[in-house]
Amino acid sequence: MEKFVIAKDFVRKVRRFNLTGRTLEFKIKPIPGGTEPVSWIRDAINQVIAKGIEGLHPEDQVAFSFCCKQFSRGEGWLKFRAARDVTYDDVWKGISDIYQSNSSVLNTETFCLGVTSVKLPAGRGRGRNYNSYNEECAKRKGIISINNKDNMCLPRALVVAIAFATKDPEYNKIRKDTGKIQRDKAIELTKNAAVTIPAAGCGIPELQQFQRHLTCFKIVVYKYGTKGRDVIFKGTEEEAPSLNLLYHEGHYNVVTSLTAAFLCCYYCETCHIPCDHKERHRCGGMCPCFQHSPACSRAVLITCDNCKRSFRGQTCYNNHLQSLCQKIRRCEECFKVVQSDRKHTCGEIYCKICRKHAPADHLCYMQPDVGKPKAEDLLFCFYDLETRQEKQLEGGSHLHEPNLCVFKQCYDTCLNTTNQICKKCGVRLQVLKCNDPISRFMEFILGQRKIFKQVVVIAHNGQAFDHQFILNYILTATDLKPELIMRGTKIIMMSLGNVKFLDSLNYFPLSLSKLPQAFGLGAGFKKGYFPYLFNTTANTNYVGPLPPVEYYDPDNMKEDDRIKFLEWYEQNKTDTFDMQKDLVAYCISDVEILTAACLKFRQQMIETGNVCPFTEACTIASTCNKVYRRNFLQPNTIGIIPKGGYRWRDNQSKVAIQWLVWMEKEQNINIVCAAKQQEARVAGVKVDGYCAETNQVFEFHGCYYHGCPACFKNGRDEPLRDDPTQTLNTRYEATVAKTERLRDLGHHLIQIWECEFRRQLQQNAEICSYVENHPLLVNTPLNPRDAFFGGRTGNTYEYYKCKDGEKIKYVDVCSLYPWVCKYGKFPTGHPKVYVGEECPPAINNVEGLIKCKILPPQNLYHPILPAKMNNKLMFVLCRTCGEKMNQGKCHHHTEEERALTGTWVIDEVKKALEMGYRMLKVHEVWSYEIDQFDKATKKGGLFTSMMNRFVAVKQQASGWPQHCRTDEEKNRYIEEFLEREDVKLKFAEIVENPGLRSLAKLILNSFWGKLGQRENQPKTAVVRTPAEFFNMLYNPAICVTAALPVNEDVLIVNYEHRDESYDPLTTVTGPSQAIQLFGEAW
Repeated sequence: MEKFVIAKDFVRKVRRFNLTGRTLEFKIKPIPGGTEPVSWIRDAINQVIAKGIEGLHPEDQVAFSFCCKQFSRGEGWLKFRAARDVTYDDVWKGISDIYQSNSSVLNTETFCLGVTSVKLPAGRGRGRNYNSYNEECAKRKGIISINNKDNMCLPRALVVAIAFATKDPEYNKIRKDTGKIQRDKAIELTKNAAVTIPAAGCGIPELQQFQRHLTCFKIVVYKYGTKGRDVIFKGTEEEAPSLNLLYHEGHYNVVTSLTAAFLCCYYCETCHIPCDHKERHRCGGMCPCFQHSPACSRAVLITCDNCKRSFRGQTCYNNHLQSLCQKIRRCEECFKVVQSDRKHTCGEIYCKICRKHAPADHLCYMQPDVGKPKAEDLLFCFYDLETRQEKQLEGGSHLHEPNLCVFKQCYDTCLNTTNQICKKCGVRLQVLKCNDPISRFMEFILGQRKIFKQVVVIAHNGQAFDHQFILNYILTATDLKPELIMRGTKIIMMSLGNVKFLDSLNYFPLSLSKLPQAFGLGAGFKKGYFPYLFNTTANTNYVGPLPPVEYYDPDNMKEDDRIKFLEWYEQNKTDTFDMQKDLVAYCISDVEILTAACLKFRQQMIETGNVCPFTEACTIASTCNKVYRRNFLQPNTIGIIPKGGYRWRDNQSKVAIQWLVWMEKEQNINIVCAAKQQEARVAGVKVDGYCAETNQVFEFHGCYYHGCPACFKNGRDEPLRDDPTQTLNTRYEATVAKTERLRDLGHHLIQIWECEFRRQLQQNAEICSYVENHPLLVNTPLNPRDAFFGGRTGNTYEYYKCKDGEKIKYVDVCSLYPWVCKYGKFPTGHPKVYVGEECPPAINNVEGLIKCKILPPQNLYHPILPAKMNNKLMFVLCRTCGEKMNQGKCHHHTEEERALTGTWVIDEVKKALEMGYRMLKVHEVWSYEIDQFDKATKKGGLFTSMMNRFVAVKQQASGWPQHCRTDEEKNRYIEEFLEREDVKLKFAEIVENPGLRSLAKLILNSFWGKLGQRENQPKTAVVRTPAEFFNMLYNPAICVTAALPVNEDVLIVNYEHRDESYDPLTTVTGPSQAIQLFGEAW
C-alpha cells in the first residue's frame, strides 16, 4: 500500500546535457491508529524515493534534494552517485539531518523530492534506431563507421583510430575488420588496458582507463550533431596525436578528418570551433611555456641557460626571449617557477591568511580586521517582483513570469531621507509594469555600475525566487560571467564586477510580514494579503469584490498565518479589489518594508559594531565574525588549525602514506618518510620517500599541489587562490623538472598521481584492506572534526505516547550561547601536540583535545561520552551493542568489545572519569592555553568583551523592567545588573526599541557558527558544454552536489572538493574548530 499521495509530478529534460530533473510534491498519508509513526514515515519516504528513480539505468548518475516550506534552513541535498549505489538509508539520513534542523509535524506537511539524473555516454553495438546517424556517417569522407553487434564499439573505434594515426600497413584490414582483425585487436587493447566492458557499453570511466593506457595518444570524443563544438571527453591537455571519435546515442565512430566531418575549411582543436577562414580565427589556447596564444606545438625541449626553463622547440624558445626570460625563472634548488624581480626563498609560500610569504610549515592566527565601513559612491537598490503563473509545464506545475518589478534606490546622501527624488540617483521609487520587467530592471542596474563604485541589490528571499530571474537573464541575454556563492539551488551571493546581489533573509531569518514589528518600524509599515494566483492576463483590468479565497493560496500558509488570513478575509471580502492599483500597491508596500528594515539594520550594525553588513559580508554569521575581528580580537590569539592537522600538515597526506606503506609491502623494503618522523632528502631535495638500499626515490604527486593535467584541465594558467604566484602549469612544470633532476642524479624513480592510486584503492580490495589496517594509518592523527557531535540529543525515547495524567515538559535555557561565550573557557594560540607515549600520564591539569580509548561503566542511565555509529550520534555503554543496535541486555564482557575510541574535549573526558569511565589508552593530546572570564577579578575571557557590549545593547533596548518606576529603583536595577553581569547600563539609553533588541539578540546567537566553519566550502560553476559537465561528474577530486538547468545550453553546477583536494579558505578569517568544540562541551 502506498503511504503517500502525489500532489505534483513534474519532469524537465535538458537533452544537450543528457539531464532529467524530476520533482515530486507529496504528502504522507495520515498515520493509522496503533502504527509506529517513525516506521510509517520512513516507509513512505522509501516509497517516494523508489518512485523517483524508477526507470533509471543502474549507471545513471543521480542526486536528490528534499525540502518543505517549513524548513527555515532550506533544502537538503544528496550528492551525485550511480543509481545502483543509491540506498534508502543514505537518502533517509539526509532527510533526517535536514529535518532535525527544522522540526515541525512531519506527517501534515507538503514535501518536495527532487531527483536529478544524468545519462552518461555509453557505447554499445549499433541499434536499429540510428538510421539518420548511420546514413550521415556513411556520406562523410572523414568518418569511419564501426559495424559491430557486440558492446565493444569503443575499443574497436580506438584500434581503427590508432591504425590511422600511426599509418599502420594493415589499416584497411583493421577498418573493414577483415578476418576479425578489428575484433581481435580490440580485445587485446581491452585486456592490456585492464578495462572491463560493461554490458551497456563503454562510458566516461572506460574512456579514462583507455586514456591512461594509451599515453602516447589523446582521445577526443565529439558529440554528434554539434559540428564539433561539444566535446564529451578530452583525455589530456598534453601535445599528442589525437584519436578522434564521434559519439551518438550509445555508439562510437572514428573521425579521420575533422574538417570533412564537421563541414568546415578549418577546425581549431584548441577551442573546438569550426570555421571557413583560418586567418580570421582568434584562438584562446595558450602555450604554458611562452604564455602566448596560440599554443606552441611540442617538439624537442630546449632549456634556457638564463631562466632555467624548458621550451617547446626553437620558435617557442625564441619567443620567450622577447618577453618572458627577464620576468620569470625556475629556481634550481626547489624547481619552483617564480617572478625574477621578487625575492624568492625556497620552502616559502604565500599565505592568504597572514597576507605575506612565510615558510610552508608556519602556523597562522586569525587576523584582526582594521577596515571600516565605506559609504562613498555606494548605491543600494531594494526590489521585489510579482509574477504570473499561466503557462502550465509538464507535470502540472506552472511557469513563473514576472509582470511587475518595483525597486527603490538609496544613495549614501539620501539613505535616511524620505525625499522621492535624489540629485544623484534620480527618482528613487520606480515601477516597471510590463511583460518583461527583468530586462528593463537589469539594463538599469548594469547602467548604474558605471556611475557608482559599488551597487548592492537586495531582495527578501531573493536566493530562492527574485535573484533566480536575474541569474537567468545574465546567463541567457548577456555575455557576463557572474561569481556565485550558492547553497544547493539558492543564491547566497551573486556578483557582477562592482554589483552585488544579496538576500536579506540571510541576515534576519524572518518573513517580510514580521519585519515591521522586529525592527520597530511603526504602524505605517504592514504587509497585506494579495491573491497572487489571481494575477493573470485575463484579470488584468479586474475591479470588483475580493477574489475567491483560494486565489490567496491559504493551504500553503502556516497554520497561525492561515487563521489570521481567514479572519481578515471574512472582515474585508466585500471590499473593492482593483487589480491594477492593488498589485502595484502591494508590491510597493513590500519594497518599502524591505528598504526600511534593511537600512535600519545597517545603521544599527554600523553604530554598534562598526561594520556594514551588506558591503562587507553576505550573511549574519560572517557579519558577526567581522564585528568581532574589527572590535575585539587581539593579535596572535586564535590559532588556525592547519589543513590536515599538526602532524601531517606538510601535506604528506593519508593517501600518500597509504601508497608508501603499500610500496614497502609490495617491494619488501623499508622506506624513509615523514610519517615515521624521518624527513626524506636526496641530494638536498626533499622527496616523499627514499630507500637507500635500493636507491629508489618515491614521489606521490597530489593532483592539486602538482597540477595534474588529467584532473585539472581548465584554467591551468590562472593564478591559484591559495598562492597567486603559482598556476597549475607552473606547479606541473616544477614537478616535471624535479623528476628529471632525480633521474639525472641516477636514482630509480617510482612515482604515481593521486588520482591513479585512488582508483587502485577502489578497484583492489587487497590494497585497501592492507593500508587501512597498517599501524601507521590505524591510529591516524587527531582530527578535531571527529569531536563534533551536534544534531541530536541523547534521547531515551524517539516517540512516547502520554498515559492518563502524564504530560511532556521541557526546560528552556535562556541565552545559552551568550552565557557560554562570556563565561566559558576557550583555547588560545596553537597547542602542544603529544603522541603515544609522549602523552601526559594524567589529564587532570591538561586542557584541550584528546584522542583515546576509554571503557564506559555498566551502571549509568545517561552515558557521558557521545559516539558516532551507523551514521548516528549515540550515547552507549558498550561499543558493540551500539554498532549492532542492540537495545536489550548487553552480553559483551571484554574490554575490547565494550571500549570506545574517539576524540573529545578533555573536560568531557574528565567528567566521564568522575562517573566511572576508565582510560585504557591515550593516542594523542592537543594541550592548549586557556582564556576564561574570572568573576572575582572581572578580567579575561576570549569573547567576554563582545558579549558584554551586545548584552548591554539588548538589555537597554528591552526598556525598564515593570518594577522600575522611580529613579531610585532604576538606579538600583543598573547597579544590580552591573554586580551580576559586570555590564554597565546607561540610564539615558534604556529605552524600549524592538529593532535594536532584535539586532542584539541576533548577534549574540549568530556569532557562534562561523568559528567552526568547514574549510571545504561548496563551490558553483557555470557550465556551458557537456564535456565539462561529464568531466566534473567523473573528476576524482570533486563531488557534484547539484545541477540546475538555466536553459538548454547552460547549467549551474554546485560541487565540493573531496577531503584531501580542497583549496584552503580564501578568506582571512580562518576557522578554529577547537574553539567551537569547547563551546559545545560547555
